[in-house]
Amino acid sequence: MTDPIELAGLTKSYGSRRGVVDLDLTVREGEVFGYLGPNGAGKTTTIRLLLGTIRALAGSARVFGIDSWSNAAEAHRQLAYLGSDPGFLGELRADEHLDYLARLRGVPARAWCPLAERLGLDPAVQIRKLSRGNRQKVGVVSVFMGREPLLVMDEPTSGLDPLARREFLALVAEARAAGRTVFLSSHNLPEVERSCDRVGIIRDGRLVEVAPVHSLLDEHWRSVSLALDEPAGPGIFDLPNVRVVSEAGRDAHLMVRGDVNALLARLATLRVRDISIDTPDIEDVFLRFYGEPETDTTDRVPEEVAR
Repeated sequence: MTDPIELAGLTKSYGSRRGVVDLDLTVREGEVFGYLGPNGAGKTTTIRLLLGTIRALAGSARVFGIDSWSNAAEAHRQLAYLGSDPGFLGELRADEHLDYLARLRGVPARAWCPLAERLGLDPAVQIRKLSRGNRQKVGVVSVFMGREPLLVMDEPTSGLDPLARREFLALVAEARAAGRTVFLSSHNLPEVERSCDRVGIIRDGRLVEVAPVHSLLDEHWRSVSLALDEPAGPGIFDLPNVRVVSEAGRDAHLMVRGDVNALLARLATLRVRDISIDTPDIEDVFLRFYGEPETDTTDRVPEEVAR
């Protein structure tokens, strides 16, 4: 079966300014894939190449095997897209805009109503009168209301309030359960951790890591703080994957990575009065790849290219 997204050697620059370099990436059917990187890393350029709105200098981008540039119209029939700053027909009410999009995409009339209710969107208001967050809700509704097998979203929760963000995550989970594929770029790392199966981390226009979320977290050290009824004794924590940070009397601070069963077995031989374990999150992983500042933060499409 053809994968929803296939990027091969994808390269784009804007004159002397870097866009993306030699990207190779496959997103599998039915997964939620998070695309991480700060402003200027190359996320939006990647998405615009995937959509076929700009042309690559080298390589290819395919949607279900369809070339995004040479056959953009057919590729677009397979996906729904939400940009980081979506544009709307401002004189229309939200319901008029959504009805219009539904007709274009062959979606049943008013199919968007349950989604608008879930997100707390008042559809009877002119879009130009809506707040930034409510305009974003219009965009979220427009993406999820159809039947397209691929959803592509660039910073989709930008401007949403916490309740709407929670509902967005529920919609992503429902889309995955229905067999749809979700590709989303984000700055919100806790959301990525909660919603994504795999993540790709991009730096300076290059993919530096692609991995399941759980495997990235498993590679990190966990902090373990112990309060014991009596001192542990010398060498008690000399175990694989365990590093002793400090021991002072009945208190011990350890770091453990990977398989924790050896440590748990050793703790079972001690009288533990209290234990605290701090697990890493996706932000810790992200910062590992961005410990040094980027040398080039160009990811905006020049006006002459965007027109």
